[in-house]
Amino acid sequence: MIGTEEMIVIAIVAVVLLFGAGKVPELARSFGQAIGEFKKAQREAELGLKRLEEPTREEVIPKTKANAKQKSEDLDIREVAAYMGIETGGKTEEELKEEVKEKLKASSESSGSLSKKESKSN
Repeated sequence: MIGTEEMIVIAIVAVVLLFGAGKVPELARSFGQAIGEFKKAQREAELGLKRLEEPTREEVIPKTKANAKQKSEDLDIREVAAYMGIETGGKTEEELKEEVKEKLKASSESSGSLSKKESKSN
């Protein structure tokens, strides 16, 4: 059986016999340039694909970051209100803040009255 190394040697000898010793460096140079062009085209294609994907990411990510930065308080107050059992649909953040404050005040008053009752019973 002929192995890979033998096949390479046979190919080199065939190239030298077909094209002559003077043409071999020229062929090698052309082959190297062709590989370089192929790699360059491959990189450009990959960059083109990345550029096509970036606008989609930029549209999604900046809006999310902008919302998080500009409305982080709004997001937090909505989460807090929902956790406390307050209906958040269709309400502004100011309305939600007021409802959260009222609910906190009511719960602190009720827990304060419970602790007063507990201290009286002890």
